[in-house]
Amino acid sequence: MSMSAILIPLAIAVIATANASKDAIKSNCMQPEKSRQPILSRYADNRMLKKTLTEHGASVEEISENRIKASFAEGSLTYVRNTPEEAFSILIDSINCVDKFLEELDQIYDEYCNNVQSYTYERVMQNLPENMEVEKEEVMDDNSILITLNVN
Repeated sequence: MSMSAILIPLAIAVIATANASKDAIKSNCMQPEKSRQPILSRYADNRMLKKTLTEHGASVEEISENRIKASFAEGSLTYVRNTPEEAFSILIDSINCVDKFLEELDQIYDEYCNNVQSYTYERVMQNLPENMEVEKEEVMDDNSILITLNVN
């Protein structure tokens, strides 16, 4: 008997809440720094967020488990949350160019999703029960991974 599992980058949304819209970020950036509101993100995993930011080239400072500061060429952000069970919110500290900064946020989001997908894939493969073996793996057009397993 075989069964299939699919790991989709978009399914990673299960780990947290809705991603902030570009319009909300742009609007927020135009406000004076003291008037800016936190922007809800999908980033829920502290370790994965720090890894992604570092790989992206940001200067990362972990202030606490629930507060991470990141500086980029185009600006700086602080990721905050009240408890480890929550997703981080983004506080915009400074921005040089809003459009370039938005592009950078998009790239970070894509990289975060890829890191979560890679981590999930590795965990699935490492923890396969002895009565299961991989029959086939296929990377789909949308970068999802289709894994077909044989159950003995």
